[in-house]
Amino acid sequence: MPEVISTNKTIAKNTLLTYVRMLFNLIVSLYTSRVILQVLGVDDLGTYQIVGGIVSIFTFIGGSMAGATSRFLAYEIPLGNIERLKKTFAASLNVNLSAALLLILICETIGLWLVKNILSIPSGREDAAMIVYQLSILSTVLTFIQIPYNAAIIAHEKISVFAYIGILDTLLKLLICFLIVVLPIDKLVAYAILITITGATVQFIYWIYCKHHFEECVFSCKIDKEIMKPLLTFSGWDLLNNFCFGAKQQGINLLLNTFFSVALNAACGFSNTIYAAVRGFANNFMISVRPVITKAFSTKDYRRMQELIIDSSNFSFSLMLLLSMPFFFEGNFIVTLWLKNPPNWTIVFCQLQLVTCIISVLFSPVYYGIVATGKNKLYAIQDSFLMLLSLPVTYLLLKKGFSPLVPFVVLIVTELIKSNLYVYILKRNISEYKISNFYRKSVMPCCIMALLCISLTFLSSLIFEQSGWLRFIIVSLSSTLSVCILSYYFLLNIYYRQKFNQKIRSIFFSN
Repeated sequence: MPEVISTNKTIAKNTLLTYVRMLFNLIVSLYTSRVILQVLGVDDLGTYQIVGGIVSIFTFIGGSMAGATSRFLAYEIPLGNIERLKKTFAASLNVNLSAALLLILICETIGLWLVKNILSIPSGREDAAMIVYQLSILSTVLTFIQIPYNAAIIAHEKISVFAYIGILDTLLKLLICFLIVVLPIDKLVAYAILITITGATVQFIYWIYCKHHFEECVFSCKIDKEIMKPLLTFSGWDLLNNFCFGAKQQGINLLLNTFFSVALNAACGFSNTIYAAVRGFANNFMISVRPVITKAFSTKDYRRMQELIIDSSNFSFSLMLLLSMPFFFEGNFIVTLWLKNPPNWTIVFCQLQLVTCIISVLFSPVYYGIVATGKNKLYAIQDSFLMLLSLPVTYLLLKKGFSPLVPFVVLIVTELIKSNLYVYILKRNISEYKISNFYRKSVMPCCIMALLCISLTFLSSLIFEQSGWLRFIIVSLSSTLSVCILSYYFLLNIYYRQKFNQKIRSIFFSN
């Protein structure tokens, strides 16, 4: 029987589960980052970041299939054709296996040359760096194979399973912090080995669950051309987009490494940790909403689709602002508390990354609306051009002697341009989509709310000049109250306000 489009209640339940997972992951991630910095040191951690980053350049191959598989599985599920589901999954798995082999080939040739000839590795750490590199390749290959199984879980909206396995993954990484201290081998090598073992364990669990719960998760060598062609076309454009994204991300690392040192790579790595942790909260919400948007498009329910895009944009933005505000005003206190002795530039890197993240999450539901249509050529070309353009611009500015902040400022400008273009691409793909509604009901209210929140939080920060726990608590409370109250008045539509008011009345005036 075909699965119906999820209700708001189901979305809320799935979102809550992902937030529990994410909150746990965030707490553990902050702790483990601190421990790993202390155990490895700035130079070894920077080496791990830059060497592992070479492999991640080529993860665009698998990343392209992740979006394609999620989209095509979610599209087919409400239609109830199990045979097409089986063929879609089999096609995806075969492509991912092929991509894994291609990754190994590229990494052992081009990637190896980059590690040996381009990277600035601290003297005496070349052998350890090479071991880290090979283990990074293995970890990435395992990730490729895991992609179709992850996509199946998300497409079926079994978010609880996704959350529980994610918590297990986090616990295993917490265990690494203790093992790395006691293992009698090179700490950098030990860390890389343990990360690889953790990835293999998680992959095995995903495989077992999907084999027993989803009928379509069966390997087959047979290729259905009718399914393979649109899958490869979609993933091909995503391949280009993800390649450029990976090139942009690691290009920044390489430029920082070339013009400065591995210490700045470590600072950039910590800013990426904060970015990933905070962005993860918004992404977890989109994990719940993304298949629903695709299913709404599959059944031609465009009104529901637009409502989901607007509501999820508003919610994601509010959440990002809520998480980011204390960091904008109390970044020094938070980072020092977290890392004790953070590398130079870490704080401002984190703050600029969060600005990029806030812009991105506001428009990410629009992006997933484009993905739902299966017409990703235009946005792939647009994104690729802008991301590649950012690298020579960054290079020229750094060469002229500008500060290490340049790459992150360029990223903010790039994100603003490409995100706004998403809206017009979605209109081109779906004529029923109303651009004015999105800007009137989402972008403008979010901008006004953000300005008011920043103003109110700034005023509260003036109460205490001295940094410390009291100032941090006051600023955090002020920003939280500002975001919550202003979100209610600016971002909630009439339906959600009524539901919220009813819930409050039922709690306090149940009689």
